[in-house]
Amino acid sequence: MKKNIWFDVIILLAIIIFLNLVSLSVFTRIDLSKGKIYSLSKSSKQAVKNLEDRLVIKAYFSKNLPGEFADARRFVQDILSEYQAYSKGKLRFEFIDPSDEESLKKEAQKNQIFPASMRVIENDKFEIREVYMGLAFLYKDKTESIPLIQNTRGLEYDISKTIKKIAAIGLKKIAFYEVEKEEPPQMPGYPNANDEFATIRQHISDSYEVSKTDLNKPLDSNIDALLFTGIEDSLSLMQLICLDQYLMQGGNILFFQDRIKANLQTQQAEPINSNLFDLLRYYGISIKNNLVADAVCGHVQVQQQRGIIRMARPVSYPFFPVINNVNKENLIVKNLDYMQLIFASELDTTKTGKDLRFEPLLYTSENSGEITIPQLDISLQKYMNQNLKIMFSDPPKIVAGIYSGLFKSFFIENVETMNIIPQTTEGKILIVTDSDFIKEGAGAGVKGNLDFVLNAVDYMASEGSLIEIRSKETEFKPLKELSSGKRKLIKWLNILLPSILLIIVGILHYRKELKQRKIIGELYE
Repeated sequence: MKKNIWFDVIILLAIIIFLNLVSLSVFTRIDLSKGKIYSLSKSSKQAVKNLEDRLVIKAYFSKNLPGEFADARRFVQDILSEYQAYSKGKLRFEFIDPSDEESLKKEAQKNQIFPASMRVIENDKFEIREVYMGLAFLYKDKTESIPLIQNTRGLEYDISKTIKKIAAIGLKKIAFYEVEKEEPPQMPGYPNANDEFATIRQHISDSYEVSKTDLNKPLDSNIDALLFTGIEDSLSLMQLICLDQYLMQGGNILFFQDRIKANLQTQQAEPINSNLFDLLRYYGISIKNNLVADAVCGHVQVQQQRGIIRMARPVSYPFFPVINNVNKENLIVKNLDYMQLIFASELDTTKTGKDLRFEPLLYTSENSGEITIPQLDISLQKYMNQNLKIMFSDPPKIVAGIYSGLFKSFFIENVETMNIIPQTTEGKILIVTDSDFIKEGAGAGVKGNLDFVLNAVDYMASEGSLIEIRSKETEFKPLKELSSGKRKLIKWLNILLPSILLIIVGILHYRKELKQRKIIGELYE
């Protein structure tokens, strides 16, 4: 009998050990969260499966982390375990605490991981402690790093992006077109304070090889996408030809272009007169000579005098539309729900040619409006103390979209004399009718705007695999707007429903007690 028991125990242990060994290479997780934010996306799994050589990730983490970061180490270990499981043995990771060993500190520094100073409470007093919370990626003869993990939100994107970057044979190329401006001399090693696109450029350069172009010479055919940052005047003939021919050779262009030049400080607006709009109209792309207004909008601070005190008061400003109405069928925007536009115009989709396809991306809300030339009144005063939902009742207006299909060259009549490519069906144009969308001190500071641009660049450069990961991480989840009647109904339901349910439960319990008493009474009669 004892032999049988021991035999059963040995068999059970063998099964447990076998299942644990299998779990190292066969990994699965049930994730019921919205967007599957607690499990790896398909593109992350594919990134590690496609590794040609062994990738080692060294996680430099201090053991004595402050309380608010105590779970970070565990989270990192879990996600790296998942990467390892899907890598089929090509990825290995290890945790290292360099805090007490000088050799490990030097190793971490060599791998671009540096300690961060943090204030912690210990023994009832504040102390400054140096901690390590970074990842180093070692692949072949290359090294990349995530120096400091301040927030585990978005960590999957950072890790997958780094894996793709370090394992790539060559990064795809993005060109920036921007108007050249005279800038004061910069100190070596310091960022350019006058760079209007510093944030966008920095984030794109994490995954792409970024260059600048003035379009005065043809773009290289190996440029995967061109980002056009907007102009306020006309292009030269050579610039028009280079822009046109880049599209004709199958290039992809992202336009962030205003139709109206507006200045909030002077409260004046005027149309932009540029031959760029002639080029776009020839392709079948038309931007209306208007400014869209939206009851769902951002605020501007207005200084008001209250006695001897001057106070800043926020005023809803309809020409700063907040976008949470997007095309849920499109990969670029389907998981984005908060973007900010500044003086945008409407895309006129009625003039799209029959051979040109259009897919909308961003819409204003159900309470939209517009102002058109020549009365471009953008003054603040008329919107103060006003119900914007009553003022604006137009249906949603399209402010961004993608054009694809047949594009004919703007210079097709000069095909013989200029030796140009006459047409293409390969290129794509993505247009947002607002150049401030990507500028410092304006739209570039909005996370949704940044996510949109990065998704759009990935999409246009045929690198859509990272969009799925980035889109899983969202910070703003606005509640749906409810009418006044519905809000009152929900309010009273919250107040009365618990009491009503409690009364019903009490009545049912009382009736049950009466029934039991009756049965007991009948038994003893």
